[in-house]
Amino acid sequence: MASDIILLGARPFICERAWQLGARPFVIQHPERSEDAVNRQSDRVLLMSYEDPALIPMLKAAHALTPFVSAVSIAEEALIPCARINQALGLPGTPLDLVEKTRDKPAMRRVLDAGGFSPVQWAAVKTPADVAAFAEQRGYPFILKPVDGVGSIDVRLVRSARDLEGVLNGKSSWIAEEYLDGPEYSVECFSFSGRHIILGINEETKNSDPIGSEFLEVAHQVPAPMNPDRDREVRAFIRGFLDVLGIKEGPSHTELKFTSRGPRIVETHTRLGGDRLWDLVRLTTGYDLLDMTLQWAMGTLKPLEADPVPRGGAAIQYFTPPPGKLKRLHGMHALRRIPGVVDISLVVDVGTTIRPAMKSEDRAGYVLAYAETVQQAQAICREVTQRLVFETA
Repeated sequence: MASDIILLGARPFICERAWQLGARPFVIQHPERSEDAVNRQSDRVLLMSYEDPALIPMLKAAHALTPFVSAVSIAEEALIPCARINQALGLPGTPLDLVEKTRDKPAMRRVLDAGGFSPVQWAAVKTPADVAAFAEQRGYPFILKPVDGVGSIDVRLVRSARDLEGVLNGKSSWIAEEYLDGPEYSVECFSFSGRHIILGINEETKNSDPIGSEFLEVAHQVPAPMNPDRDREVRAFIRGFLDVLGIKEGPSHTELKFTSRGPRIVETHTRLGGDRLWDLVRLTTGYDLLDMTLQWAMGTLKPLEADPVPRGGAAIQYFTPPPGKLKRLHGMHALRRIPGVVDISLVVDVGTTIRPAMKSEDRAGYVLAYAETVQQAQAICREVTQRLVFETA
């Protein structure tokens, strides 16, 4: 008999996975984001805002008739509503107060400061005077980002006072943080009763094109190319961080910089990572983070005993062609035949207007590759990126 599971912000592939694992999805989605493909895959669909005060009473009534096993989401903006639903219905899941700590960047920094972990200079700011005070104390450069931001949207590297013109509007809350040097990594983890299993360490590559956001991620590699000593240090650091934060169960995706002073936390999320990172982990370990997340919510996931040892290397690179109207596009079908190419996916076609790469949705698609080493997988992605023709005008 299928388990009834609440999916917030589900995409077609998530609904499909839920059915395959023996779950019957009850989908909640914002009306403007409704997809016919999702609706056709779901017995019950509720189109309403996650913040609608009628949502939880309606779910309580449905729960009384056909009990749910849990509510789950991989969408960042749905994590707090999801935790509220689980709390209101008495269902398992990541506790609301913990999710709130990860979604509120100053709150997370206060937890780390109290635990004496990953010291970073920071301040909650709202006015130009607040930022000026931080700059006077810390100096330039520093990072400025919304306290509850998602991805790289509105993240800024402030090199001088000129970079602040027109940024602070007095309506949004921001956090200023010291600039952290060094390479950036993200860690995919699953926790079982406070025991943290690391399934993949990824090295991130940011956008280097001056036309676009310098914080937009354009490539990922698993396992991250690093020496054994750094690998051990990162794993121990992440486990210590999750302990300080209080994460006991479920998926987490944590970003860090390995600075000249050692590793430092950038941010964390109580979900699996995006950008197809679950594919990179699956290709190198055999474990599927999306399946694991759904099975965890269903109560059918068996705990892992140790970190899996990666086999080979996987990489993904996103396409960021020059802005303009796409006049010519070719090469995808031929390039798919290159050994090691797992997938090439495009979200644009001739006639599409390519926007500057400021956020994830502006990227034109990706190439995913697997090889004996992560360096070989990276090389395959670079070859495809160089040979795929995007002609804009």
